[in-house]
Amino acid sequence: MLQRSGGNDRAWKRAALCGVVVAIGLLVGPGQAFADSATISVTTTTGASDPAAGVARVFTLSGTSAVATAVWVKYRAAGGAACAPSAEADTGTSLYRGSTSFYGRAVNGAFTLSGADTWRTPGTFVFCIWLSSQATSVATPFMQAITFRAPTGTITASVNPITPQVDEAATVTVTGASEMAASVFAKIRPGGGVGCAPTFSADSGDGLIFGKGVDGAFSLPVTTTQRTAGSYLLCLWLATSSTDPAPIAGPQPQLFNVVGPPPAPPQPAAVPPTRVAASSSLRRRGSRYSGRLNTRSDCLRRRTVVLRRVGSGTRSFGRTLTRNDGTFTFQRTRRLRGRIYVVVVARRQAQTICSAGRSATLRG
Repeated sequence: MLQRSGGNDRAWKRAALCGVVVAIGLLVGPGQAFADSATISVTTTTGASDPAAGVARVFTLSGTSAVATAVWVKYRAAGGAACAPSAEADTGTSLYRGSTSFYGRAVNGAFTLSGADTWRTPGTFVFCIWLSSQATSVATPFMQAITFRAPTGTITASVNPITPQVDEAATVTVTGASEMAASVFAKIRPGGGVGCAPTFSADSGDGLIFGKGVDGAFSLPVTTTQRTAGSYLLCLWLATSSTDPAPIAGPQPQLFNVVGPPPAPPQPAAVPPTRVAASSSLRRRGSRYSGRLNTRSDCLRRRTVVLRRVGSGTRSFGRTLTRNDGTFTFQRTRRLRGRIYVVVVARRQAQTICSAGRSATLRG
């Protein structure tokens, strides 16, 4: 039998102790290396974490399973009971939606399951995850809370002309952007009363835009005409429906004014007409009477002259028109007895009054 010296004895004890540690490590190590785990992430297509409702996102379930088994995922709104001991017993909704099928999928070792999905409702939701061969099998659940933000959006409007007149067609252009597919609603009514209602359906205004579908940036022109001057209120909503109590944007109020027609331009002051005096010469040669007007040039042409006899009142013994130079001639078959004269008839043209005139008398 071999004898061990003191130094060798100590070395032998250290070697035996190391062997025990290694043996324990071999027994325990595999379990630690493959400890069960599971977690869910919600990201954009570029991998940025951004849980958002109403917008397509990538859902990724990743983890580790010590043995070949299946994964089961359910979800429900936060604030309820804790996850049940088994998937079957839990009251949540199975995460089994299209490409995001995380209910009953086989896993073994490290796993990653991904799928695209659009979460519909903003808020915080609890996800319960079980790694077990059957939905009825009891297993310690992994619980994770994820908060989905509401989708973002903007809405506003402009009016052209900025201050329309009564009965003038104005173009209202509703613009904005929506992170998700949604609808635009707009109403108009006189301003000065209550503000815009929470929803399109609850507002008392007249419909301007009803449920026009948009996704991303948008610009929607519409025409309106008001018959009364005053202040008007536009109410705008970017929502999923006319009764959506939590619109993406709005209710957004927008005020504009309608003015009366401009006053009529003042009438130019009346210009008194210009009065042009007229007189006439008169001579006789036998039974022929002739003469010439003495007046302004624009009152010479085609003036009416009347031949009269003193003592005969306004009786006419001949009537004719002047020539362009103001001359005139009466040709009679016989001479008139008594004293004869010529009356030039008044005439008005535009702003000129070509006055009446009378010649001197001569013996007929």
